[in-house]
Order: sequence, then structure tokens, then C-alpha cells
Amino acid sequence: MKENRFAAKGEQIIEALTKSMDIPTDALSGFAHIELCGNREARVDGCKGVLEYCSCRISLNTGRLNVCFCGCDLCIASMQDGQAIIKGLISDISFEN
Repeated sequence: MKENRFAAKGEQIIEALTKSMDIPTDALSGFAHIELCGNREARVDGCKGVLEYCSCRISLNTGRLNVCFCGCDLCIASMQDGQAIIKGLISDISFEN
């Protein structure tokens, strides 16, 4: 019971911080933030490392979840400061624990 109360309080603190700083709530949640530009580019904030890399599949560690991109001619165009940019023809995105 005590743990639930602390978890709820933590969520309230995160919500208050994100509102006061005018940033998305998920920015402090520990989950990755993913932006797509059609099916040709994905920007992944919160990337902690590469788990798998080939031209048809790229799997990234994002902390709580791993995100996998499948498609053709995939590459990591940039990876710095916790952000990865995936380029190519993205046909599928999946999440794994």
C-alpha cells in the first residue's frame, strides 16, 4: 500500500515538473520519445545503445523498452547525446521488454 502511495506521489511530481518547464510528460518518464518523418526517418530520444544492426533491422535499447525498426536499406544516420536517427524505408516498428 505504501509503495502505491509513493509511486502516485512520484507521478504527481513529474507531472508538475513537466508542466512548469513546458516539456512533454514523457520526457521524464524513462520512456523513449520517437518522432517519425513518414516512413523514411525516425528520431529516437533516450537511446542508450544499439542491440542489433543490419540493413533490414535495427534494435535500440531505450531503457525501459527496446525499440526495433524493420525495413529496407536501414542505417543509423546519427547517434549522439542519447538521440539516434534511423533512415531508410521503415516498414515496421515494434517494442520489446
